[in-house]
Amino acid sequence: MANSEQIDCSLSKIPFKTSLSFEYLIDEIKKISLKEAHPLQQLAKEIIWKLDEAPVLKKTITDRSVLNKNQSLVNQMMAFVFNPLNDTMDLAAAFPPFEMHPIYSTQLFDSTLKGEHRKLEMAEEIDHDKMLIAMLYQAYLAILEHFYDFRIGMDFPFTFKMADEKNKTVKYFKKKINANYIRIKPLGRFKKLTSGEIKDLINNAHNLDLWNEKIPLEKFEFNGFLHSTYIDVTHDYVISELKTDLLDKNTIISQTGFYKIREKIRALIENPFVEFGLAASSKLDSSHNKNFVWNTIIPQPELKCEDYLGTVYEQAFVEKRIVLTDDFELLKKDKVVKAFLQKGIRSHAVIPLVLEDEVVGMLEFGCEGPEGLSMLQIKRLYDLFPIFALALKRSKEEWNDKVRAIIQEEFTAIHPTVEWRFREAVANLLDENSEKEPSGIEPIIFSDIVPIYGASDIRGSSVERNIAIQADLTEQLEHARTILEKGKQKRKMPLLDNLEYEIDKHLQTVNSGLKAGDEVSIVEFLKKGIDPVLLLLKGRYKEMVEPVDKYFQELDPELGVLYKRRKDFENSLTLINDKVGEIIDKEQVKAQQVFPHYFEKYRTDGLEYNGYIGQSLVKDFIYDDIYLKNIRLWQLLVKVKVAHEIRKLQPSLKTKLDITQLILVHSNPLSIAFRQDEKKFDVAGAYNIRYEITKKRIDKAMIRGTNERLTQVGKIAVIYSHADEIEEYKRYIDYMISQGFLNDSVEYIELEDLKGASGLKALRIEINFSEPDLNEDILFEEIKKVVEQV
Repeated sequence: MANSEQIDCSLSKIPFKTSLSFEYLIDEIKKISLKEAHPLQQLAKEIIWKLDEAPVLKKTITDRSVLNKNQSLVNQMMAFVFNPLNDTMDLAAAFPPFEMHPIYSTQLFDSTLKGEHRKLEMAEEIDHDKMLIAMLYQAYLAILEHFYDFRIGMDFPFTFKMADEKNKTVKYFKKKINANYIRIKPLGRFKKLTSGEIKDLINNAHNLDLWNEKIPLEKFEFNGFLHSTYIDVTHDYVISELKTDLLDKNTIISQTGFYKIREKIRALIENPFVEFGLAASSKLDSSHNKNFVWNTIIPQPELKCEDYLGTVYEQAFVEKRIVLTDDFELLKKDKVVKAFLQKGIRSHAVIPLVLEDEVVGMLEFGCEGPEGLSMLQIKRLYDLFPIFALALKRSKEEWNDKVRAIIQEEFTAIHPTVEWRFREAVANLLDENSEKEPSGIEPIIFSDIVPIYGASDIRGSSVERNIAIQADLTEQLEHARTILEKGKQKRKMPLLDNLEYEIDKHLQTVNSGLKAGDEVSIVEFLKKGIDPVLLLLKGRYKEMVEPVDKYFQELDPELGVLYKRRKDFENSLTLINDKVGEIIDKEQVKAQQVFPHYFEKYRTDGLEYNGYIGQSLVKDFIYDDIYLKNIRLWQLLVKVKVAHEIRKLQPSLKTKLDITQLILVHSNPLSIAFRQDEKKFDVAGAYNIRYEITKKRIDKAMIRGTNERLTQVGKIAVIYSHADEIEEYKRYIDYMISQGFLNDSVEYIELEDLKGASGLKALRIEINFSEPDLNEDILFEEIKKVVEQV
């Protein structure tokens, strides 16, 4: 059981009197001696005659030495209780009332349960003296049968566990009590119980305080002996207990729980020295010995994931069947076989745990000697295999939930390509927590990877935004002044003159160009200075109700200011960004299928994306530069597609906005590290910082010796540092010109130095809008052909 049974019992010792006596057995023997037809009449007569010679056995026995002196006679009397022919088949014994040492036992009992090296106790984990509880239950059951005529067969409600310290075996037994040879004497009056009260007691079997309240044991005396029979229930009990254990989600993921399972498995197989292993895995070719459950016979890291490939484990995994090895000495000496032989294990069995036709894990058994395991032993566990499989699946799901929760808490959203590394770090943290104080999540670093960067920026977005703000503020200020003029016609008020003066000052500020903080101060003036006065005029003069209501109706209900031109601008900006993001998301799905790479996009006034590709980012793939070439051509094709789609979008934009596009080439591999404080990746190393600086400033790059911006509507700028970096792109550009995607005009440009980034150059290519736009889908089969050609 996973937890201790809660027994409600205030008693600390046996509260009733007991005494050993053969009186009631002798009465039965006397009756038999008078029955002519009884087969044991002669033996009964002989025993009665011998008892006359040993009258001490007729009385209550206080000195146990008389039993030894009259052992032969005692054995003859016990022939009426125990069948002598079943001496080697019945597990039975006679005990003084509620004592643990028998006065008589069968040969099978002696060889199975008797001896200092054998420890018999209740199997249940209860929080009281186990043997005291056992005796109390026996007493209550006997009283129910004798005084309340309530017979339940005197089956003891708990199971006994026998541990043999010599051969280390463990067995489980049920105990059946025969109380025919015991008498219970009431000491004074006791309460009669109704059938309902007795039923209530049976339904509250663990509340012994309630039992003692209804049946006070101190009011009874037990005289005679108890005949107890033990039934081996090891198989059924262990199976039931293992099913219960496996329902507890913590059992298979804790070391304590694993040891409990191993002990019960050994009892079930009847081999106290068998080694047992349990593991869960997704796929055999993944890093499955870094999993959440990995209690194998050969512990990690003695065997790595790849060591199991091509072995009996892979055979069991692939063929989904039990693989039994009689002797590792006879197999090819691979790493797995050597590891087992070094551990002294020669025979072995591996059992795949299959659920819905998927292998969710495995069990394994190992023995020191050859042919130490048989399919017959393993078949004893067949009922458990589905339970183990379900337990592993459930624990795996819960583990994944725990890992996801930690990832979300520690790292926020993680790109699927690199999620494996974060899961690995969390798994290491959880493993570490189980043994010692955690030292925190290990650094997440990917080295020798090539960056990928591109941007689609809204041309003149800052100017257009300011124009929209100016237009909205001007219209609202002028509307407010018009209403104040009407108010002055109703009544001259110096306050209205002053507000008009303030409005004129703000209009002058707006028309001359807004500076930092101007918009905030004007909006505050409108809300706190104008709005209360307009409401005052509305409340005082009915002629002012309509114009004031109209003024407030034109304001945005949430912002409380006029938001018409700005709304048009924001909606147009959103439409463009949504369209660009939609295209990139769609094409990225296919790009990831070519080769997994890290990719993230984020919005500014336009949309930028940041990516990395390389071997360290992936676990189960082999990286080659051919995949980087595919991504670079993909970048150019996506830029062309974006340009065409935004051109189609223009008629629906209330504010006429357009995009400029650029790509930054950086061929030197760099390293990135996850920054825990900002929950994002940053380049690592002083040299690589230059790349980040360049990314942040290239959108403002100017052509050297001119006032012309590099990025222009309808063109794609490809920025680079070294001549050899651009040779590859030239071949892609030639291909795209030949396909009609680009016009036959390529500009080679030197850029003005940027702060922190100098010596940059660029290619600028012009998109051909006169030809039909790019196919709906960018075909990577075509990209692959082009890359291979160039």
